[in-house]
Amino acid sequence: MQLEKLYREGKHVLITGPAGIGKTALLRQTCAHLRFLVCEESTSLGRICDELEAQAGFRDRQQKVVQRKNRLLIYACRRGEPIAFDQVAKATPRVTRFIGQLSDRVPVWIVCRSQYAQEIGHLWELVYRFTQIELPPLTVGETRTVLEAAVASQSVQADVLGYVTPLYHLCRGNPRMLEELLVELSARRYRVSNTAGRHLLEIDREIHSFERAMEESAQKFPDRAPHHGATDAPSEK
Repeated sequence: MQLEKLYREGKHVLITGPAGIGKTALLRQTCAHLRFLVCEESTSLGRICDELEAQAGFRDRQQKVVQRKNRLLIYACRRGEPIAFDQVAKATPRVTRFIGQLSDRVPVWIVCRSQYAQEIGHLWELVYRFTQIELPPLTVGETRTVLEAAVASQSVQADVLGYVTPLYHLCRGNPRMLEELLVELSARRYRVSNTAGRHLLEIDREIHSFERAMEESAQKFPDRAPHHGATDAPSEK
């Protein structure tokens, strides 16, 4: 595998692709048989320290962030294994400096939507150090294979196999979107033979996808969830 070869060579790796294309799944699959430290936080240096310190077994977190960062750099150098940052977006200058310092010591893997500044933030300054792996969308043939497996398991209606291409265009070759379509198809029967039926299928997918995203956000950031009974403050004129 290309990723295993890059790992053995000690390369810095940048895995890119749109949301739902399978970047995190690919990283987890790679981590299942190769040794990594994986950090799913990149919003601030303090949060990165929190997560990496927990994996390193550090209990003393009363130091200043700069001291904690320096301790992690020493630890990473001694450990000598790649450190992967998942779901990186809009990295700040401080986070970028830390990842740059890490990359001077150990291989660094980054998972993000694109290598451009509007997505990756200030980390675009370090992109030249990385070997980029861009995940392509599913092909029509791969989409058919997934649909055939779903029909064989009797989880979706059999007539979907007659409309592989329209369903492929609905999901745009995105594995997560295809999975969401299959969830909708397993919950009720749609008239996939006509445009109106497929349009209804897509609307239901978008609604439920939005609801799941809101639930995940509320679980990840409970302090930001709206409180029941709260009223909006009066607007200033």
